[in-house]
Amino acid sequence: SYLPGQEAGNVDVVLDGGFGDYCEDPILIAKELSCWLQDAELIDVMSVAAKRVGHPHAAEHIVSEIAETSLRWKEQSLLGPKYLP
Repeated sequence: SYLPGQEAGNVDVVLDGGFGDYCEDPILIAKELSCWLQDAELIDVMSVAAKRVGHPHAAEHIVSEIAETSLRWKEQSLLGPKYLP
């Protein structure tokens, strides 16, 4: 399954991880969410499952990699074209 604006495979990670569901019908989504919010134990179980597969610092790591790569490219470009990858 795929959500527009999200990476392909995110829905599968949520489903396989047991911390969410997928539905395209807004009424059914609201009903499901309402059930979840009334079940504190289920929310706890889903939270633990989400934390198991989460990568809370992923964006920070990606930005660092981009910055380091950009800096290396800039430094190499100052040395001349023969040093560029």
